[in-house]
Amino acid sequence: MKESLNKKIHSGEQFDEIRLQALQLSKPAAISFVNPFSYYELQKRDDLIDGIDYFFSDGALLCKLHNLFLPKVTRASFDYSSIAGPFLQYVSDNNLTIAVIGATEAENLKAVDVLRKQYPNINIGYHRNGYIQNAEAVYKELETHNIDVVLVGMGTPYQETFCVNGKKALARPMLFVTCGGFLTQTSIKADYYHPIIKKLGLRWLQRVVMHKHVRDRVIRQYPKFVLSYLYHMIKKK
Repeated sequence: MKESLNKKIHSGEQFDEIRLQALQLSKPAAISFVNPFSYYELQKRDDLIDGIDYFFSDGALLCKLHNLFLPKVTRASFDYSSIAGPFLQYVSDNNLTIAVIGATEAENLKAVDVLRKQYPNINIGYHRNGYIQNAEAVYKELETHNIDVVLVGMGTPYQETFCVNGKKALARPMLFVTCGGFLTQTSIKADYYHPIIKKLGLRWLQRVVMHKHVRDRVIRQYPKFVLSYLYHMIKKK
């Protein structure tokens, strides 16, 4: 278990401050979110841990485990139960040009349409699906369209790889923000999570019911994650 990842996980309460800080940099920066699945995927990739500037804990489970051993953090997820709404409103209010990359072509088109209806003043300067064969060409498109913020929903480790390579390829300041399944969820329903689900903090349960790949991940991988995380952290202590 790499301490470098744990040290980069910030509290959700710091998100607005870090967002502002990252947007003021004179070079590209990247923000991503960690859940029990992506935590161990990222452990395999030092280049991604080093290349992403800020991580946040995406979900209560990782927060609770993290807080048993390390400085306390609160959740920050890119969905409408957390930071997605305020972030997109900030982009709209400050006339930042955003690129929306990820999901299938149909899902991407639907998600972009939903975002434009939710935020009438949002400036979506570029969008496309997340199945990218030529990343260099996409980075050139981002520069051509003078993009300020890049929302990337491809799943881990693909979205983090795209962000880290983008930081290397781009000359102008640009903020990459990963969003996991947000674009797919938004294409299904504008506010994906049911109000009661959000109130009870059971977002994971709704995803488990609605998506087979999430169901498989929770059943097969999450128990292993909990045991492995506790083992390594207790051993380190």
